[in-house]
Amino acid sequence: MIFKTIFKQIGRYFDVICFTLALFVGDCAAFTFGKGWGLLAVGLTLAIIGWLSEVIAGSKGGD
Repeated sequence: MIFKTIFKQIGRYFDVICFTLALFVGDCAAFTFGKGWGLLAVGLTLAIIGWLSEVIAGSKGGD
């Protein structure tokens, strides 16, 4: 019963988990090309996450 509950919760947020992991792996890969590229990738990642949070908040009627 506990595993069924845990897997149900993971299933609800599976897309978000995969998206976040993909951004993390992309940032790590960018750092292999150099510190400048890695920092640029982190900045881009933060911008994408910020923009998506605004889009989600706007679609749900948030402030």
